[in-house]
Amino acid sequence: MRLFVAAALPESWKDALDRAARALADQGVRGNFTRRENYHLTLVFLGETDRLDDVIAAMDTVDAPPFPLRTCGVGRFRRSSGDILWVGVQAAPGLTEAQWQLSHALAGAGFPLEERAYRPHLTLARRAILPRSMDEGRLSGLLTPLELTLDRLTLMCSERRSGLLRFFALPAAAAPAGPRRRVGAALFRGSTNRPSGVTIF
Repeated sequence: MRLFVAAALPESWKDALDRAARALADQGVRGNFTRRENYHLTLVFLGETDRLDDVIAAMDTVDAPPFPLRTCGVGRFRRSSGDILWVGVQAAPGLTEAQWQLSHALAGAGFPLEERAYRPHLTLARRAILPRSMDEGRLSGLLTPLELTLDRLTLMCSERRSGLLRFFALPAAAAPAGPRRRVGAALFRGSTNRPSGVTIF
């Protein structure tokens, strides 16, 4: 399975991101735009692995209170094959601490992780080509700042179905039950929203 740990986004965020992507397309931007249902914020990408129990055990070690998640403008990573267009996410202390704890636990369990610094962002499009006449300064005006309180991490999987790349949270049936077992989400300390099968840190 191709796994990653992420912050799942509410429908209101997905709607806003989809509108921003459509606005880019209307202005002549070409590329592989993220499908609305695939929007998420990656904390750690794992890639192909069948060590599901070890990933969940690492998620269990994260001890953090809920924290605000805020967007901060639109930008791009330049690539020779086409740019990556993204919406920035503020690297707030709560986010960076949760990401560090998770990365540290996974690395300690022997998972090979990316060495580059964590830059939180939401991908709007890959292999994007902007019109020469497009003013890059207009990118940030495409999206009104968004904010939510993040109180859980979600274990997600990516796969191609019918030729389309799809991201989805792993269902509870994906791992055996146990005294601290919950699949698909890990709640932060102090959260009052306790879905079935989820253990609060």
